[in-house]
Amino acid sequence: MSQSQVVSFRASGHFLNWIEAQRLDGESVNQAAQRILKEVSGTSTTLSKESDTNLVSTVAAESVDILISDRLATLIKRIAVIEERLEKLKVD
Repeated sequence: MSQSQVVSFRASGHFLNWIEAQRLDGESVNQAAQRILKEVSGTSTTLSKESDTNLVSTVAAESVDILISDRLATLIKRIAVIEERLEKLKVD
């Protein structure tokens, strides 16, 4: 028996724009994201050969974006700490 669970994630502007561009008529962004994940995982039968190539190259580009985003997240956290310390210096 397959198990089902709601999955939620925050999409960056670039990624969200890409998902919105992939939407089919009458499809919500969430439905489009679910369909795309099924297509990428190979559990959907709706993927055509032409869109398969485009989707794979887009997924590769998105993977690079995610790696860059993860690395930037560390820098953003460090900047936040520095900003917090600067604010404390201004008050004192």
